[in-house]
Amino acid sequence: MELFLSIVIAYLVGTFPSSYLLVKYFGNKNIHESGSGNPGALNSYESTGSRGIGAGVLILDFIKGAVAAYITFLIGGNDYLPFMVGIIWVIIGHNYNVFFGGKGGRGLATAAGAFAIISPYIVITWLVMWAMGYYVIRKNVHVANAIALVGAPILLFSSPSKILEITNMVPVNDFFAVKLAFALACLLILLRHIKPLKELFTEK
Repeated sequence: MELFLSIVIAYLVGTFPSSYLLVKYFGNKNIHESGSGNPGALNSYESTGSRGIGAGVLILDFIKGAVAAYITFLIGGNDYLPFMVGIIWVIIGHNYNVFFGGKGGRGLATAAGAFAIISPYIVITWLVMWAMGYYVIRKNVHVANAIALVGAPILLFSSPSKILEITNMVPVNDFFAVKLAFALACLLILLRHIKPLKELFTEK
């Protein structure tokens, strides 16, 4: 029952259309028909030219990830399965929004909010790998995202669990489950980057 409840709540929280609402009411545009059509912070900014709207979308997506993670943590109690599954499903809700015909964002900010509830260190591993990808490999957001999504789980798995124990925000002891959930989350988000990466490397 706890597992089912976590899935439903996390998914519904994930479907909250941050970009659609902010772009519609403050930018007078439909985010699904503007720019790349991706309802995320970057396209919200590029479509409206407003840093405020882009930042607002980023913050709201981060918050909904954190909210879903904390609620499912409370639901799970000593059972980490509803908690870890809830984190995955809030990302799925964001990426595949049933209320918009399955359309959704790429889940980066939502995942960051969810894992920040466990430990800021997890988010830092992603940021470190992103910076390396952007400044060392290629100055392109999608390329940097992809490199970070592959490299961050590797970095996290190679990190001592003691680091997570020191930096954790909620009392989680099964750090292998956390690392596994993070790897799965990165895979889900990476799948949403296949299209923009194909478009990037097929440009003439």
